[in-house]
Amino acid sequence: MSQKLASLLVCALAAATVVIALAGPVAAEERCYGDWSDAAPVVAAERLRPARDVHDLARDRHGSDVVRIVLCRVADDYVYRIVLRRSDGRIGNLTVGAASLAVR
Repeated sequence: MSQKLASLLVCALAAATVVIALAGPVAAEERCYGDWSDAAPVVAAERLRPARDVHDLARDRHGSDVVRIVLCRVADDYVYRIVLRRSDGRIGNLTVGAASLAVR
């Protein structure tokens, strides 16, 4: 399998993972912003860490590339739900606090 085809397959699987994760049951106290035109004003108003910091965290601490970031409000707190492509090509998930980037 060519590297380009393998990369496309990994991206397609990651996208499917995000769709399935977001389509599942959601607690009444949870709201997610998958579209950054909706999330950006929340990040600014709540003084959350910007998405570029999430990219740095994934690369520097986890050796991974970010495939997708979703901002979610859970109860009275905000988290980033991240889909990562690890250095070995596997897809993984990570949830971090949006104010502190502490792994949850």
